[in-house]
Amino acid sequence: MIKHMIKMISSALLHSSDQEMQFTQPMILDAYNDYAQGEYFEHIADQHHQDFLQHQSNSQSDPSQVEYRNAMWNFLSAALRGHKEAQYRLGTGYLNGELGLPKNFSLAEFWLKKSADQGYSPANTALQKSYEEIVFS
Repeated sequence: MIKHMIKMISSALLHSSDQEMQFTQPMILDAYNDYAQGEYFEHIADQHHQDFLQHQSNSQSDPSQVEYRNAMWNFLSAALRGHKEAQYRLGTGYLNGELGLPKNFSLAEFWLKKSADQGYSPANTALQKSYEEIVFS
């Protein structure tokens, strides 16, 4: 499924006929919808995690992990469609081990560069800070 989405996205970017531009508009809207859903799931996960920390018992598991996973998948879907803020969220997720993602500096750098290349200044700032701290080499 991801390969199919990547092929559709690359095809839309490489060919700019009117017919393909009609395909691109809904794809952009889908990216923004996926990003909004990702933000929603992240917000819910943060709330559930705080509730868990306040009312934790030994028999409970932290329910926020499901929402963090849902947020990550929505951010990934939006990022694959070129959404620069979603690319930034994935980059910082990998950089800091957030959203249920493991720390992975190669993937963090990959997503932050994609976002920065689109002019998203927080991504550029995160990249520069990481380079100064020698996280990326």
